[in-house]
Amino acid sequence: MSPIAPLSVFDRCRRLTGQRGSTLIELMIGMVISLLLVGGMITLFVNNKQTYRYNEELARIQENGRFAVEFLQRNFRMVGHLGCGYMAASAEEEGYGAVFPRSSATGVTFDSANAISAYRYAAGAPGIVGSYASPANIGVPGTDVITILYASGAATTLTASVKSANSPVIRDNALDFRQGDIVIMADCISADAFRVSNVPASGNNVTLEHKVTGGANISDSLASDREYGDGTRVMRLQSQTFHLAQSSKVNRQGQALQSLYLNGNEMIEGVANMNVLYGLPAATAAPGANARTVTRYLPASAMTATDWPNVIAIQFELLLASADDNAVSAPMPITFNGVTTTAADRRMYSTVSTTIALRNRF
Repeated sequence: MSPIAPLSVFDRCRRLTGQRGSTLIELMIGMVISLLLVGGMITLFVNNKQTYRYNEELARIQENGRFAVEFLQRNFRMVGHLGCGYMAASAEEEGYGAVFPRSSATGVTFDSANAISAYRYAAGAPGIVGSYASPANIGVPGTDVITILYASGAATTLTASVKSANSPVIRDNALDFRQGDIVIMADCISADAFRVSNVPASGNNVTLEHKVTGGANISDSLASDREYGDGTRVMRLQSQTFHLAQSSKVNRQGQALQSLYLNGNEMIEGVANMNVLYGLPAATAAPGANARTVTRYLPASAMTATDWPNVIAIQFELLLASADDNAVSAPMPITFNGVTTTAADRRMYSTVSTTIALRNRF
C-alpha cells in the first residue's frame, strides 16, 4: 500500500475557503418560520385561555342560577307555614290561606297581611330593615326588598297539655330555643306566638316561659286563651329579608360585585338585577277554588295593603353576571323584564326565572 501524500499548503487553503455557512437570506427565512411557529403557539394559548375563561364563567353563572332557583323556591314555599295547611275548618270562608297565630309577644304580629311584604328600594334610603332583622347593607334602587315570615319546619312537641296561663314544657331543646326567641305553638286548630322570657335549659323537658318580665310579652297568658295538647308543635318564628346590594368582594379587574342578600348575609354573588311579580286571584274572586287561581301578576309598586294577604304565587326573574369582565369578545345583548339592551361591559350575562306557589295559602 502506498502512503498517503500529505496535503500541500495550497490544498489546505483551498479546503478552508470552500467551507460555507448559512447565508443572511437563509437565516432570515429561518427566523420568519420560527416567528410564525411561536405566533401560532401564542394564538393557540390565548384562544385556549379565552375558551377556558368563557367556560369557567358560564359554569359559574349556571351554578349560581340553579342555586338561586332552588334557594328561592325552598324559602318562599314556606311563607305563612304553621305546621298545618288550613288552621281551621272555617278558613275557606275567612279568606285565602291559614288562620295566623294570635300573638302575646311585644311588638310582634304574624298574620295574613305581613306573612309576605315588599317594597321598592329608593336611592338615598337607609340600610335595609326587615320585620325582625336589620342588616346594614344598602340596597339597589329600583329593586324589591322582600320580607317573609313563617314557622320553621323543624319542631318539637309538648310533654303534656298546657293551659294559656301556664308555661309550656317541650320534650327537648334540640332547636336551641333562647331567651328572646319568638316561638309559635300550633295544633292545627289555632296557633299562638310568644317571646321566650326565661333562659331555657338544654336537654329534655325544657320550660319556655312567656312572662311579661322585661317587656317580652304583653301578657303572661297566651292570646288565644285556650289549652294546647301534648301533640302541639313548637317552632321558631323565622323572618327573612331578601334584597340586592353591592358586595364587599371585587373581581380581578377591581370592579365591585353585586349579590343577593338574606338578612344581611351574602348568598348568591353576581346578581345584577332582580324583577319580582306577585300573583293574585281575580279581584272579584270569592273565597274558594277560584281564589286559589292566579289571574294577574303585579309588581310591588302596584300592590295595595289589601293585596298582600291574597298573594298566592311569586314570580322571580334574576339577571346574573359573570364575576370578571372580558369574559366575552363583545358586549352582550341582554333581554331582561321584556326589554333588550346592550351591556356596558364585556361580562357574560344570563337570566333565570321561576314561579313559586305559596303552598300554605292554597
